[in-house]
Amino acid sequence: MILDRYLARTYARIALSTFLAIVAVVLVIDFADRAYSFRGEGWFQNMLRLYANLAIDLGYQAAPSAFLVAAGITVSSLRAQGEYVAFLALGNRPGRLIAVLLGTVSVFCLGLLVLHETVAADAARRAEEIKIRDFRRPQNIGAYFQQSQWFRSGKWVYNLREREGAGFRNVTLYELGDDFSLVRRIDAEAMLPKSDGWRFEHARVASFRAGELQGIEEGEALELELPERPEDFQLRTGRPRHLPLRELLAQIRLRQRLGLEDVGYRQELFRRVAFPFSAVPASLVAIRLAMRRNRRGHLATSLGEGILLSLLLWTLFTIFQAFGLSGAISPAVSGLAPLAVFFVLGLGLGVFQDLSFRRRVEAPSSAS
Repeated sequence: MILDRYLARTYARIALSTFLAIVAVVLVIDFADRAYSFRGEGWFQNMLRLYANLAIDLGYQAAPSAFLVAAGITVSSLRAQGEYVAFLALGNRPGRLIAVLLGTVSVFCLGLLVLHETVAADAARRAEEIKIRDFRRPQNIGAYFQQSQWFRSGKWVYNLREREGAGFRNVTLYELGDDFSLVRRIDAEAMLPKSDGWRFEHARVASFRAGELQGIEEGEALELELPERPEDFQLRTGRPRHLPLRELLAQIRLRQRLGLEDVGYRQELFRRVAFPFSAVPASLVAIRLAMRRNRRGHLATSLGEGILLSLLLWTLFTIFQAFGLSGAISPAVSGLAPLAVFFVLGLGLGVFQDLSFRRRVEAPSSAS
């Protein structure tokens, strides 16, 4: 247990240093790229608020890369200082070192998941708001944060143009038949909630049969018993990754009930778990590469391998996300496939190293 704690502490120290270094580099690059937009009244305070939130958001996104880089550096450091040889001389197998490091990485990944739900999701949303509101053209914010206007539920299609309190103004409802033909169209100046339905003020009702207009009625008020309540129209826009898990699940259920596109939200649900824990199989690959025999330039090589593995990890997430959004694969596959690829790669490296070691052991025996 003492040895395991020592290995875990060594990894934690290297992981923290690597994490801080990566976040610092990313923030400096982002600042250099965005510096031209820092102007206007209160720009300095806005900049501080922006980078306080960006540090959390970018830290969350960079953490898996830092964890896998640190795993390779830890093994390389142990080899460079002769500690790995001493570890094996005590009768320990490489699997024990791998298990301790991956266990520590898993704990860090769990903490990363908790961090996202408690802090990082809101920080990412606030950073996006600051970038759009304070450092870009003001008209862009409307397109990003506007509420969705079209909804479908059962036989009704809603076009709600302006929100006003718990109700809406300037609304249009379409009632569809079993064959999806238009049965009735309701235009109203206001749509207000009641305890048992909705009240439409200054309503104009057009009736249809077989696509032909049958008649138009107008009235000061019209009351309908509709299954939706005001909270059912509270759709969130923007990026799904900015939503906490509870709200993300609520948005998926609401969108499915209203007949709206939810692929991006379901994909984010699986990615929410897959992304932090992607560091576990990626660290396995980094550890296996650091353990290979006749390896030179331990620390520098591990750093280079870690950077390449990070790029591969991000590339896989991007590719499978594109396939998932296009509908070519399911959201579950698009979120979990990168982890499967790295697990197979790590296990394959382990099998290859074991077979190579057995050949070296059997070769002298056969020669004698």
